[in-house]
This record gives sequence, structure tokens and C-alpha cells, in this order.
Amino acid sequence: MVKALQEGKIYCARCDEEMKLVILPRYEFEEGITLHSLPGYKCSSCNKNFFTEEQAQEMAARTEELKGSIFSFKRKVLISGRSLVVGIPVELADHIHLKAGTAVKILPVSNDGFLVKKL
Repeated sequence: MVKALQEGKIYCARCDEEMKLVILPRYEFEEGITLHSLPGYKCSSCNKNFFTEEQAQEMAARTEELKGSIFSFKRKVLISGRSLVVGIPVELADHIHLKAGTAVKILPVSNDGFLVKKL
């Protein structure tokens, strides 16, 4: 049975131990966007993290701010003959010094994506 909140204390839902307020050096509130130096609660027994509603709202705001400054592009997958094609924006090509005719290797990294690496 989970202990009731006592004097603002927070208890771990997994192991029922009191959680301590800590500063987490890194945490992904949203996949692919790492936030640094986050206040949150951590269980010293099972290492589970917990965030208050206010802390979660702050993480959401920081994540949205980072999304606006991340160097990324959205593109649709097109068909050319029997191949699927994704256009590479000129800003990205310039950033990684990619030119027409450059050999690349395509590596799957998960079920959700792949890496295109210059050779």
C-alpha cells in the first residue's frame, strides 16, 4: 500500500520509499530532446524519477523552446522509379559539406529511423 503524502513528502509508487529532491544532470522529457539540470524526485532504492505537475510544465516549456532552435527539417518521402526518395535541404547539405556525387552509407538505427553517413 502506498503511503499517503505527509508534510509534502513524496513516496515512490514502485517501492514505497520516500523520494529525495535532486537535480538530474540529463533527462529526455520528449524523445530525442535532452534537457539538462532538471529538478525532480528520485527514489534512492529503485532509481525511479518523479516530477510534480509544476516541474512537468517547466520541462514541457523548455522542450518547446528547444524545438524552436533545433537544426531539423521535415520532408515527405517521394517515389522515383522503384525507389523512395527524401530530399536533403541545401542548408543541411552545406552544414555537413555534402555535394552531389558524394558516396553515402545508409544504416538502420531503429524501427523508426536510419542514419545517412558520408563515406
